[in-house]
Amino acid sequence: MTAFEPRDGTADPLRVSDAERNAAAERLNQFFGEGRLNLDEFSSRLDEVYAARTDVELDGAFRGLPRPSTPPPPRDSRRWDWRARANRIVRVSTPAITCTAIWAMTGHGNFWPEWVWFGTGVAVLGGLRTHRRHPEQLPKGVEAARLPPGPAVPGRRMVLTAVFVDIVDSTEKAAALGDRRWRELIDRFGQQVDGQLLAHHGRKLFTKGDEVVTTFRSPGDAIRFAGALRAAIRPLDLEVRAGIHTGEVEGRKSDLSGITLHVGQRVSATAAPGEILVSSTVRDLALGSGIVFTDRGEHELRGLPGTWHLYAVAVGDDSGA
Repeated sequence: MTAFEPRDGTADPLRVSDAERNAAAERLNQFFGEGRLNLDEFSSRLDEVYAARTDVELDGAFRGLPRPSTPPPPRDSRRWDWRARANRIVRVSTPAITCTAIWAMTGHGNFWPEWVWFGTGVAVLGGLRTHRRHPEQLPKGVEAARLPPGPAVPGRRMVLTAVFVDIVDSTEKAAALGDRRWRELIDRFGQQVDGQLLAHHGRKLFTKGDEVVTTFRSPGDAIRFAGALRAAIRPLDLEVRAGIHTGEVEGRKSDLSGITLHVGQRVSATAAPGEILVSSTVRDLALGSGIVFTDRGEHELRGLPGTWHLYAVAVGDDSGA
């Protein structure tokens, strides 16, 4: 039973581990990326996940959300191994079968295809002997090479830098401008985002209202993107705050999840208007890039354990950022 599977309400609550809370947080992030939760709901439920002490409390954070699908059982590798061998025998035997058919149609003299069948037999026997063996089929005294088990994750894991950019006072601006003019302004903001992503080799992960989330392979590119976007939208009379964190994420293309994204969102929420705030991980990786940082000290990030040392990109350093 996973941490977010419904359970029998008559059973005693079970204590959950940090690993189960982290797995539940990643599952919530998937629902957020699918649009099943808005940002406020996602943040509120993430707080519930990290505050949960039992599986019942953890289940409560997934109320109204679909249960995860059960993965299919693993295939019987030995059955597929023998099927591969049978296919090989058919392929190798095809020339001999063809020659035998020709001999049968042209007369019944000397059976010349016997030499072809002889070669076929040698190839088949050699293939059976050299075919990949299962560990239980290895000769006595020979052990199969075994790799240490890795994390049981469904997708590819990679290290990326996540950037969360949020428009400051967006609700007030939308109310003052009206729906049509605000939509036009958001469209122009989106064009600036796309242009700066292209210039700084980034990828848009998703957009939620007035917030855009992007990823980069280089922390330096991520910081320079945020700084260039901050400068580019000044003529639009818009101001943003940005949060940046580097770490492992899981998945492919626009379907990514991981604690790294939660940290990036929390760093963004801590940033002041107009500020680009980064984690100490980003600052350490960007040392030597010429980007100037200002120490912002230790912060508690809502829903995340411990304290986090944060740094701000120097104000006005849009060229270096």
